[in-house]
Amino acid sequence: MIKRVNKADLLVFKALQRALANDKIHLCLISSKINIPGSPIYNPWESMLPILCPVLLGLILIWAVGILTGVILMSLGVFLTSNLIHKKLEHRLLDRALKTISSDYKSCCELWNYGGLVLVKSDDKQRGCISPEGDWKEFVVRYFADLMVDKPTENQAEETVADEKAA
Repeated sequence: MIKRVNKADLLVFKALQRALANDKIHLCLISSKINIPGSPIYNPWESMLPILCPVLLGLILIWAVGILTGVILMSLGVFLTSNLIHKKLEHRLLDRALKTISSDYKSCCELWNYGGLVLVKSDDKQRGCISPEGDWKEFVVRYFADLMVDKPTENQAEETVADEKAA
């Protein structure tokens, strides 16, 4: 259950977004915990199709060509799928996790509470926070408090100077 959002939580969340955007934090996944049914970022087709396609193709080849050829090609297809396509699917899962964690505070908390995420400082790989046991807000406040302050952009600074001159 996510509590009511206050301004402090939103500041911490914005700092997390900035740290992720500036590559100060890396998001890592524990696939065995996050890529399972019930996860907010789970896609069953990405889990089933890479294995289902070679197996079905192998069964068709067993029926059409012969047992030995079908089994060999099925084994080869499963091997290639699990080694080549698996890496691409891991990147897609990571992209979905990054989009979800960066989209809004509620989605971020929901995904964090589900588990399987690890936040790691880019410049110090020894510093990290594992979900759901770790507190991502405390991690961000401890290491990225400078990103919590809204720094004015050049346009905002020019408008402020112009307003002061006008007054």
